[in-house]
Amino acid sequence: MNAPAKSELAAAESAPAAPPGPPSRLWLWFVAAFAVQAIAWTAWFAIASKNRVQEVPLIRADGR
Repeated sequence: MNAPAKSELAAAESAPAAPPGPPSRLWLWFVAAFAVQAIAWTAWFAIASKNRVQEVPLIRADGR
């Protein structure tokens, strides 16, 4: 077996690793989804505060 020369080992150790792919942007989707949900909840609460629940009298079937 032939062992690699020292210069080949040094070149292999100093060679940069393959460049990484683009950074993950998954966290942006989570932040965006959270923001959309917060806006939706705020809208629902604003609508609910302006439209109070009203009582509706029930009509009995037996005529009382």
